[in-house]
Amino acid sequence: MFIRFLIICMMFLSTLTSSVFADNSKGEEAYQAGNYGVALVEFTKAADEGDMNAQFNLGVMYEHGHGVDQSDLKAAEWYQLAADNGHPEAPMALQLLYEYF
Repeated sequence: MFIRFLIICMMFLSTLTSSVFADNSKGEEAYQAGNYGVALVEFTKAADEGDMNAQFNLGVMYEHGHGVDQSDLKAAEWYQLAADNGHPEAPMALQLLYEYF
């Protein structure tokens, strides 16, 4: 009985995490197509739910001014949040941003 309960809980949790990553995936597709407005919306939704990849992607958008007003400060904030959540590339992106800030 306990094993069934555990399996059901794991299935439920996997659907929650996949919905977060689905938004980030949509954002990545839109970003690659140059549709920065859609990318911004999708990344923001996923980032607000804690998706470290979406947080990193928002940092990239703000660093380069793609679909948003360019802002090193906002880029740094998103990179820092992504780094705090374990994104492997965020610390280096943050360091490079500070070197040229």
